[in-house]
Amino acid sequence: MTQEQFRTRVERAQEEVFIVTTAENGWRVRSPRNPSQFYMVSPTETGLACTCPDFKNHAADDPGWTCKHMLAVQGQQGKPSPAAPASDAYADEERAAIQAEAASQSREVEPEPLPAQMLIKRSVSPDGRIDSVSVEFTTAIGGMTGREVKSHAVRILQLQNEIVSGFLKSNRAAKPAAPAKPNGNGAAPARLIDVGAMNGQYGERFFLNVEVNGRRCRFFGTLNQIADAIAVAGRDLIAEEIEPGLRLNLPCQALTEKSADGRYVNVTRVLPANGDARVRR
Repeated sequence: MTQEQFRTRVERAQEEVFIVTTAENGWRVRSPRNPSQFYMVSPTETGLACTCPDFKNHAADDPGWTCKHMLAVQGQQGKPSPAAPASDAYADEERAAIQAEAASQSREVEPEPLPAQMLIKRSVSPDGRIDSVSVEFTTAIGGMTGREVKSHAVRILQLQNEIVSGFLKSNRAAKPAAPAKPNGNGAAPARLIDVGAMNGQYGERFFLNVEVNGRRCRFFGTLNQIADAIAVAGRDLIAEEIEPGLRLNLPCQALTEKSADGRYVNVTRVLPANGDARVRR
């Protein structure tokens, strides 16, 4: 380091106000204009070293290089009364710097918001008896403490509860009225919807789609039996007019029973809506 370079850095150290605080491995040196940033000055076998760019850029080529932060530390250490109380202005600056450092360290340890994924599944059965929703969250917890993981999990569970509660509330509002009770003869109010067909063991098989208490059921039979059931509901057709897709929308009553395997409910007999049977012969 030349005399001119040394003189320049001495002048900077004298012109600028530096706050020097004792650290575990040396001293922290900061300017009151930017108290959150500091450089570490540490003792070495040959003198002092600093973490500032000025020292790092020159120390390798010039072991005797001295920066303004090192001069500030030397100046403080060379005071005749190092234990004397600092001035009010200096004490205020030092307190502000220490508080800024504590706030900066607090921000460093605060966990960043973690990315999360949400998966919502809804299951609905054709008869409307099943209408459920599931809400799943996945999120990373790397770097979290046990307390932070617990707090994060509680927030996720609260959000899940809000979503599910809203779903259940909307479902209750949209729930249809309770189905009508069967009449004295065991028949329930029903409606013939349309004619359907399916391929069975012995070829194409026709049936009526019947809505009973809000549930879709089927009435199986020959073409003549299906024509008779439609006639009971109030519409006269001949067997040759029965075809898949024929729309009916006829109110009636129906007797039902479960299938042999218990999986379905079938209509065994169609009755007129007013109870006056009209079976065609």
